[in-house]
Amino acid sequence: MWRDRIVLRRTLNGEWVFPKGWIDPGETPEQAATREVREETGVRAEIMRDVGTAPYEIDGETRDVAYYLMRVTDSPQWAEHAGIDAAAFPVAEVGGILSFENNRELWSRVAADVQQVIRNRRGWSR
Repeated sequence: MWRDRIVLRRTLNGEWVFPKGWIDPGETPEQAATREVREETGVRAEIMRDVGTAPYEIDGETRDVAYYLMRVTDSPQWAEHAGIDAAAFPVAEVGGILSFENNRELWSRVAADVQQVIRNRRGWSR
């Protein structure tokens, strides 16, 4: 989450997904998440909370991928990624932009929470 937008990554095939990646030896899932977000989007982010898992299939094997709601804290290399392999989208558009059903299903579970976080940050009340 960056201000009132969601940062997504574009794959080499032009598909829009949440950033994700492999856990390196000695890393925790949380450390891998923050590293992968920076590598894939050029932003630094901190984890706000766990949002669950979503299945991911690669080479005929299905794996559960852990996802986190994260907040951008800095954007040192955003210019190198923006519009190329990453972009920030309005919350209301994310569900229609995500390329894969597993990501859309994950988004449907957390979208209301994300909107509430944004409202709370702006001082809005429900």
